[in-house]
Amino acid sequence: MAILEIRLPCGGCGKECRATILEGTSSAKFRCASCGQTLLEARSVVGYVYVLSHPKMPGLLKVGFTKRPVAEEIQELNWVSGLPERFVLEASFESSLPEKHTAEIHRRLAGRRVQGMEYFELSVPAALRVVQDVIPLDMLDEPGGPGFIVPDAGELSAHSSKLWSCGLCKHEWRFEGTPYRCPLCQSAVVVLLPGPVQPQDGPTL
Repeated sequence: MAILEIRLPCGGCGKECRATILEGTSSAKFRCASCGQTLLEARSVVGYVYVLSHPKMPGLLKVGFTKRPVAEEIQELNWVSGLPERFVLEASFESSLPEKHTAEIHRRLAGRRVQGMEYFELSVPAALRVVQDVIPLDMLDEPGGPGFIVPDAGELSAHSSKLWSCGLCKHEWRFEGTPYRCPLCQSAVVVLLPGPVQPQDGPTL
């Protein structure tokens, strides 16, 4: 049985700790033995469903899956495509069944598909909504924590003090507390903004 041992300095007490991960471990959370501070949270990922755009193909999105890091997949696509510019990652979603989820997404988007290819004629927000509908929300939750509930527009207070923006899909929203993921594309790249919320148009196919 393979064993992965990681040495981690504790940011709380400064003690060097060791974390051991055994082969077959699906998730793990490690704390400092001295002060109890969380050092590392880890979980295994089967694969990802991704949405890509390309500057030379406006109006088209590539929706596919990979069982390796998304960055490696994009690097290979850039190499084999021969196109002068690179693919742009619009969003990626962890998936427990990447082939099955991607097949269902393709089925739902069949009317927008470029025949014989993984390209679809639709907007980024519309694509992200379909992916979010297909992949179970429990795949998008914070590890070890409660699921992030996407609030309805009517539930958002106009007096909410926090304004957030997604680093991938650029969606902006108000939500009390610290969101773990963007409510539109589920990206974990979220940024606190100081300004007012910009009006958001609904996704259109």
